[in-house]
Amino acid sequence: MKVSIIIPTRERAQYLNYSIQTALKIEDDKTEIVVCDNASQDNTMDVVKKFSDPRLKYVNTGARISMRENFNFALNASAGDYVVFFGDDDGILPGQFKFLRQLLETHQPDGISWDRITYGWPVEGYGKKTGGVRLYQRSTYGAEYAYDPRERNLDALMGCRLSALQPSTPNIYHGCVSRAYLNKAAPSPEVFFDSAIPDVNFEYRATMTGGKFLHADHPFSINGHSPASTGGAHHGARTDSEGGDAGRAFTAETRADSLQDIFEHALTVPLAFFSTLETVQKRMMYSDHKPDYKQWYHYGLSGAQGNPEAMAGIEEILSEYAMRTGTTEQLEAAKAAAPKPKRTFKERVTRLGDQIHSFRVSTALEGKNTILTAAKICDEILGDDLGDVISCQKSSKGAWAAARRRSKAFERQL
Repeated sequence: MKVSIIIPTRERAQYLNYSIQTALKIEDDKTEIVVCDNASQDNTMDVVKKFSDPRLKYVNTGARISMRENFNFALNASAGDYVVFFGDDDGILPGQFKFLRQLLETHQPDGISWDRITYGWPVEGYGKKTGGVRLYQRSTYGAEYAYDPRERNLDALMGCRLSALQPSTPNIYHGCVSRAYLNKAAPSPEVFFDSAIPDVNFEYRATMTGGKFLHADHPFSINGHSPASTGGAHHGARTDSEGGDAGRAFTAETRADSLQDIFEHALTVPLAFFSTLETVQKRMMYSDHKPDYKQWYHYGLSGAQGNPEAMAGIEEILSEYAMRTGTTEQLEAAKAAAPKPKRTFKERVTRLGDQIHSFRVSTALEGKNTILTAAKICDEILGDDLGDVISCQKSSKGAWAAARRRSKAFERQL
């Protein structure tokens, strides 16, 4: 069983260098690492070519294309029975990969989702929580369990209860999916994503399709964020030049794509999710369930709270769409509704409990602090205890206690 690890990239060689190394540290000859370069103008090719590992494959799109097209191009260039995507400032945990393979070979699911670790690159002037990782007891050494996303998540998705989708939801990005399922769920042959945000596109399409998925409450990868992250460009206006450039490039490339979303999303996460849902639903001709448009409009409007200029643009996009779909009444009801708090009381209590049962360590190692040092430190803390949990030789609680003891070898952060 071959596993393809795919890293789409675009002019982020300084991060990609370390991201690739996390995958190359995996001791498994039935893997391939595919770096898909979206026509970068920096030294991306040189960074990739300096590695001599035969598992590493470099492909170049030849011209700048959208994120959707780049993901699709990369997937068609890979050969694995299972596929894992992560970004060029992200990483995989090489020491935990053998347990991911064990789950794949034992259960042969349509896909596996997991709880990722978050790492902020320590770039001067960027972010507050950078240069370290936090591990949570709830998200570590948990036994795997099966779920059908259609049965588990469809009502929550249509009702815009997005927090209820987590953590068990199909993921192509920081998740693993079988090629057989990707082909089954594909909009058309060799076209696997048909809206601007490919990972969300797959998640919603898989939720409407259903399947045999697993979730593991254990990290197999690290989600890195940096000033150049495309995801960061979708969290409101960015003043830093690197983040602003990422947002402008994403918008221009998306508009040049032959497959457009049902409506634009103005570089905000809520509108991007809403636009993806509507695009997927209409292209699948899915009519079994209808979205709660009041809730989805309310969520879409939340993307510009406190920013009157951005709010005007979002209201214009949504008003046009409401008129087109006969949902103006629901939009007006959403406008009249009070803003929702960022987190409910229950979510705040849960978050506090998670913080209590967690620890944070610095990822500085031998004068460096990168996604590679973060992966190395996480693997040293996590050890091989997940294997003992899977085989029922150790409890999750016992494994967590051992990880806490090992974490004392590293500098703690608040």
